[in-house]
Amino acid sequence: MDIVEKFQNHADECRRMARFTHDLEARAVWNRMADRWLTLAANEKARTVQLSEARARRAQAAHRPRAA
Repeated sequence: MDIVEKFQNHADECRRMARFTHDLEARAVWNRMADRWLTLAANEKARTVQLSEARARRAQAAHRPRAA
């Protein structure tokens, strides 16, 4: 399981906790926590994409013949 999946699982668990609580304030807290976990997941996913693209560009540049 990668880190993005872990963050999403934490968000899912927070949503479940929010559904089962009868305290409106606690429900709001659980939902905010879920939103934060989802934000972390999205940020990590974007960071991973950026790193992959940067690696691909470096690999591509390393295989290009140098101009004389």
